[in-house]
Amino acid sequence: MVPYQSLSLDKRYTPSSGLLPLLFTSGHDYCFDTGRNDGREHKILIAATIVTCVSFVLQLIAGIICLRALWISRSKSQTKLTDYLIFHTLSMEVVNLIGLVTAALGFQLFFVPIKDIWTKRECFLNDIGPQYFVFDSMFRDIEQLYARLRILTVISNLAFGISGLLTDAMLIWRCQQIWKFTMFARPNLIIVFPLLLFVGSIVPLGMSCAVGIHSNIFTFAYFVITLTLNIILTTLIVLRLWQCKLQLRKVLGNEHGKHYDILSVVFVESASMNAVCSILLLASSLYRTIPVESPIMGNLLDVWVGVTPAVQACSNCLIIYRGTKRLYGSWSNNVTITNLSTAVFATSTHSS
Repeated sequence: MVPYQSLSLDKRYTPSSGLLPLLFTSGHDYCFDTGRNDGREHKILIAATIVTCVSFVLQLIAGIICLRALWISRSKSQTKLTDYLIFHTLSMEVVNLIGLVTAALGFQLFFVPIKDIWTKRECFLNDIGPQYFVFDSMFRDIEQLYARLRILTVISNLAFGISGLLTDAMLIWRCQQIWKFTMFARPNLIIVFPLLLFVGSIVPLGMSCAVGIHSNIFTFAYFVITLTLNIILTTLIVLRLWQCKLQLRKVLGNEHGKHYDILSVVFVESASMNAVCSILLLASSLYRTIPVESPIMGNLLDVWVGVTPAVQACSNCLIIYRGTKRLYGSWSNNVTITNLSTAVFATSTHSS
């Protein structure tokens, strides 16, 4: 329970940082006074909520299209990989849905019942009476609401983190597949460091969910680790595409390898959209730690946190859909083995 002596009758009370579900607020402090700042915060949160819902609808459409393509592919050739990709896509959709619902419930709980309680508090400030008993009853109500809000916060943060882990796992697998057919003796060593970062990101994520309302430090550490992982994987995939293009042009001529020049191929295969969104999310989170008042930059985190899960799911769906449809000479085993084996053989023949 919040101690009675900790509140001042002439000062506003602001909830602790990190109390709201991460999907909407990511630990920003919101006051309940009827001043100008409160109205601005409400408008920003409503805008973030609309952007979050729209991005979730787009993610849902991409997931349905991806699942349909996977199901058609499964009917033609039933493999364990197809079943895994179906399970992965469904998991992303379900986890993001859980995160969206819990965040919406927390949003409603935080700005309806709790604000009503603090509005009643203002009515008693100028009254003469047993204010101690009034505040004691009010604190009990707030304690019960905060207990429910903490549960929603943990669930929402956990869903957000699981979505990020699924995205990182997909990128690691895709990077391993792209680097699998190379001239290196042990190409799997390429993903050793990304795997270490992936395992390391689980620790701050678990601490963030376990600690609860004091999770800003661990959440920021998770953002840093997963952003580093995304940048490394994106760079490795782009380098491999560029290397493959050079090998094909060197052996087969300039007419070959053009499908690796297409910007959409590099954009989809390297999940650049996820990396860009992660950079914006981390930059907004870092800006929050700077004590500078800005009505726009200081609240961009509410938007990016809501968009990030949908961007992660869409990145995965684009990779899976392109692999399923084999667009622009996709990285299927047949195409990769044929192209690269020809290039390697011809290169070794010329060198000898």
